[in-house]
Amino acid sequence: MSQQLHKSLTWRDGLAIAMVIPNGLLLTVGYTVGAIGGWTAITIWCVGALVAFAQNMLFAETAAMFPGMSGGISRYATEGWKRYFAPLGAVASYGYWIGWSFSIAVNGAAIGHLITAQWFPHAPSLPFPGHRIGLPEALAVLSIAGGWACNYFGARLAAGVSKAVAALVMLGLTVVVVAPFLHPGSWHASRLTWYHGGSWMTLIVWFYVTAWTTYGTEICASFAPEYRDTARDTAKALRLTSLISLGVFFVVPLATVGSVGEATLRADPVGAFATAFTRALGGFSDLGVVILIVSMFFGMVSCTADGGRALYGLAREGMTVRQLDKVNRWGVPGRALTLDALVNAAIVVLLGEPLSILIASNFGYLVAMTLAVAGFLLLRKDRPDWPRPIRRARAWIPVAWVLLVFNVVIVSVGVTHPSLAGYGGATESFLAVGILLISVVLYAYRRVVQDGERIAWRIESPRVPEETREPEETREPEETREPEETRVSEAGGPAPQSPNSATARPTIRSNRS
Repeated sequence: MSQQLHKSLTWRDGLAIAMVIPNGLLLTVGYTVGAIGGWTAITIWCVGALVAFAQNMLFAETAAMFPGMSGGISRYATEGWKRYFAPLGAVASYGYWIGWSFSIAVNGAAIGHLITAQWFPHAPSLPFPGHRIGLPEALAVLSIAGGWACNYFGARLAAGVSKAVAALVMLGLTVVVVAPFLHPGSWHASRLTWYHGGSWMTLIVWFYVTAWTTYGTEICASFAPEYRDTARDTAKALRLTSLISLGVFFVVPLATVGSVGEATLRADPVGAFATAFTRALGGFSDLGVVILIVSMFFGMVSCTADGGRALYGLAREGMTVRQLDKVNRWGVPGRALTLDALVNAAIVVLLGEPLSILIASNFGYLVAMTLAVAGFLLLRKDRPDWPRPIRRARAWIPVAWVLLVFNVVIVSVGVTHPSLAGYGGATESFLAVGILLISVVLYAYRRVVQDGERIAWRIESPRVPEETREPEETREPEETREPEETRVSEAGGPAPQSPNSATARPTIRSNRS
């Protein structure tokens, strides 16, 4: 069985997979606009998209540095930090996996509730500890299985499904954006307001809540080893998805809020897009719900692909159980994808409403993002001679420092004050920290139990890749190398003479000073 990911994707495939990002907008637009107003929400989304674009410029360089490394930005964080505190690599990798993976459960639960509310409002349910389970949970598990199947049988299949679904979603978004402006009186700027609460910390918390959407274009880097041209395709996919998302984050909420109104979105935040679609066409509510469901399933396909590769990258680098370091006959990490799906199915069944888990997982995701930006700076400092097919100008160094400080502030305020967003509290924050602590336990289990090694708190890294260095068995350390004329041949006879030597030298080193 091949242990290498197949290089079968192009930047177009990465772009298609990354078009999951508007799906995150559709899930959060109602909550965000209802809490802080339309203009403020648009500003937060656009600022987040600009920050994501700058970060993706950095990640294109690090992706090209490690063309065979799976796991995306968390792997670059690991490479940067392992000289200083290696367990941070496990924290970044698990945080990144949780941030993407648990989005599957949220999308699945939303699909189940939308279908049940629209077509089966009287479906029975059964009592379960803490909540009731029924048709919504069953549909959620089925959708999770569907997302798994689209990925398990090859990256090309996932990319193909993503392209088809992305076309449908973008068509729906186009209808929502264009229709209000084709009918005079359908759109009014007065329906959008600014936040008047007066608390700047509330705005930071909302940036924290929405960052899992605005930063998500970095997903393109997770497929770097599978692009046909790693450096070119990764950089192009990262750049284009950032710019497209910036446009989407501006025009979609602008058109939606201006046509529907903030009060309507506040009343039904989950079905906000379906409401806007129905308003745009003057009916067809079923069609609007179908497009929203398809969009969420599209998000599950992409999140499953990214989460599975993050787990595979963890195992491959010795940071979680080695059983996940396998790819199947279709060249994808099948075991990691399967475990990812099972974990999310369990979340849906056991918790019912996983929104609080998503908020908790957002902490891990932003920690991974922060460590990855810091990793760019550390790699520039520690590995100046490492081959860089893409090398950003020195002006990007201060930009990276600004991004690092910015992210530290967002994470610090967001995790300590989640209740300012109207949901979440101390429980979610403790859960967020606890999930990352589990990552350290699994890292220790892999190192001590499975590998039989001591925990490596610091791991020295080479200055250049192993394949670019002279093999150790044919190279003498520079500081101990003898002058050529006094060296003894390995056969014990006279040392080989240089072409310019006139006489042979003795085989024993002279003791003369």
